Amino acid sequence: MAIDSVLVNRAQQVASARARASGVQVRELRTEEAPEACELLAQIWAPGAGRVPLEASLLIALVHSENYVAGAFQDGTLVGVCVGFFAAPTESGLHSHIAGVRGARTGRGIGAALKLHQRAWALRRSVATISWTYDPLVARNAYFNLERLGAHAVDYIPDFYGEMSDGLNDGQGSDRVVARWDLAVWPPRRTKHPPGLPALELGEAREPVRIALPPSATTCRVAVPDDIVTLRVHDPELAAAWRAMTRAVFTELTHDGWSITGFDRSGFYRLERSRACG
Repeated sequence: MAIDSVLVNRAQQVASARARASGVQVRELRTEEAPEACELLAQIWAPGAGRVPLEASLLIALVHSENYVAGAFQDGTLVGVCVGFFAAPTESGLHSHIAGVRGARTGRGIGAALKLHQRAWALRRSVATISWTYDPLVARNAYFNLERLGAHAVDYIPDFYGEMSDGLNDGQGSDRVVARWDLAVWPPRRTKHPPGLPALELGEAREPVRIALPPSATTCRVAVPDDIVTLRVHDPELAAAWRAMTRAVFTELTHDGWSITGFDRSGFYRLERSRACG
């Protein structure tokens, strides 16, 4: 499918402007830079665990086969990495597998610079959509993906990767939301939505509290902790309770015709029901 050249050029301009604003240069990585990129991803995703989420040999293969492997550089230092590969049907979509920014550099828009570079890269190759997965309990990622980028949550998959041992997800299950980004739409179309009735809220002790929805409900909200990463360190049992409860709620709601329509910065998903229950 041919992509309009005006859209491609505009996407490149948007990506370049975001990179400048974040003080980074974003470019494709070379094969010899793969070990450094893998080490950075290990520092981000498995700090101190001695494990790497992506082997250098695989990254080299992805670079060599002209998939998406890019880095963000600040004053010549690699501070962020984003990796994706073409998805079926062949080369009409891209799956973004992993991305990360060095901890000291988070909050500066570098993640957005990487994703917008990925968008421009994909459009130049006539790719219209990018998909990826993210942990639904990580509130900052939910807001970034659904609101700042304007991706759509298209599926909820319990235990997507199976048991993980990366230092961040150990013993917590690997439930994921599948996000799909329509690259032709920028900036994201934002509309005000009513918060809806609560289906899951934070209790007085920050525990998950489930609330039954009336059959007539057409909008609802599902709360998540404001910082699940810290909670997993300091109270893994409570973090695991959140995983179990959100899994139950999202699974049942999606089965009953509900879909995620966005994420409110105050810490909850917005959902709408597309068909009657039962």
